[in-house]
Amino acid sequence: MNIDELAIKERNLYSSMKELGGTIEEKSDKAVYFGITKKYREIHQEYSRLAKSDLEALKRGLFLTWYSIAEPTYLTGIAELDEESEERIIKVLDRRLKINNTDFELDWMLDYYSDWDYVFESFTDFKNFQNRLKSKSKTELPNEIDRITMEHRGQMGVYWNSLTRFNK
Repeated sequence: MNIDELAIKERNLYSSMKELGGTIEEKSDKAVYFGITKKYREIHQEYSRLAKSDLEALKRGLFLTWYSIAEPTYLTGIAELDEESEERIIKVLDRRLKINNTDFELDWMLDYYSDWDYVFESFTDFKNFQNRLKSKSKTELPNEIDRITMEHRGQMGVYWNSLTRFNK
C-alpha cells in the first residue's frame, strides 16, 4: 500500500469515528467493535514498513505512535499499536537523528511531542531519540502550514490543521 492510499484509509476511519455516538466508553467500545482500532493498527504497521525509505511514512507513523498515547481512543479511534511497529519507527528515527538527517517539519514535530515526556518513556534504548526529546534548544512550530497539503496526510494532517495557532 502506498502513502496516498494510507491517507485515504485514515481519513475514512476518522470520518467513521466522528459519526459514532454515545458515551466515552460506548465510543471506545464501538471503535473496537467496528474494527477501527484494528485498521489503525494495520495502517501504522504499514507506515513502519515504509518508514526506512519514506520520510513522510516515518512522520505519520511517529505521529500515530504519539497520538495513540496522548489522546484517548474515543476521540481518535486509535488504541494500542503493534509494539514491533512502534519500535521500528523509533529505530529509523534514532538512526536519522544520529546522522542529522531530518527536515524542518520533523524537527518541530519532535519538539512539539517532547512536551509530553511520558509518551515515549518506553523507548529508552534509543539514545539519539531520547537526547533529542530532552534537548534544551527547540525548533518552534511554524507560523503557518499548508492546510491543503495537510488535508491529504491522514489523521496527522487533521490534527495539525485543527491547531488554532495555524488559524491566522
